[in-house]
Amino acid sequence: MSRLPIQVAIYCVRQNDGKRQYLMLHRVLPGMTFWQGISGGVESEDPDYHTAALRELKEETGFDPVSLELIDYSYTFPVPESMRHIYDQPVEQITEIVFLARVPDNFEPTIDPIEHDQYEWCDYETAMAMLYWEGNKEALRRCENRLGL
Repeated sequence: MSRLPIQVAIYCVRQNDGKRQYLMLHRVLPGMTFWQGISGGVESEDPDYHTAALRELKEETGFDPVSLELIDYSYTFPVPESMRHIYDQPVEQITEIVFLARVPDNFEPTIDPIEHDQYEWCDYETAMAMLYWEGNKEALRRCENRLGL
C-alpha cells in the first residue's frame, strides 16, 4: 500500500437535545498536539475519495455514518519533514478533501489512542475556537453553512 499526497478531512455532526454538535479529536504527534476533525491519507488502493473517507471514519471513530457528503472545498498544507518518509515520492504539500458525516445522535466514538488521546462534542463556536489551522476552520465553516445556520 502506498500513500498518496492527498488526505480526506471529515467533520462529524450529530444532534444532542436538539442542538448541533461537532466531533473534535485531540491529535497526538511527536512534538505537537492539536484539535481537528477526522483526517487521514488516501491510499493507492482506495478507488475514490468517498471510500477513503468512509475507511478513515471507521478507523478513527468506529462510526458508520447516516450520510457522508463531499463538501465543495479543499486546501493544501506543507508536509512536515518528520512525515515525508511515509510517501513513495518526494512530497512538499498535501491536498485535503473535505467531507461532512452525519452520525447517529447517541453514538460515541471509539478512538485509537495512538493517534488521539481525547475527544469532545462541541457546538460550532467552540469547535471553531479549538481549531488552529485556517484550512480546518474554513472547512468547518463550509460544513456549518451546508447544514444551514
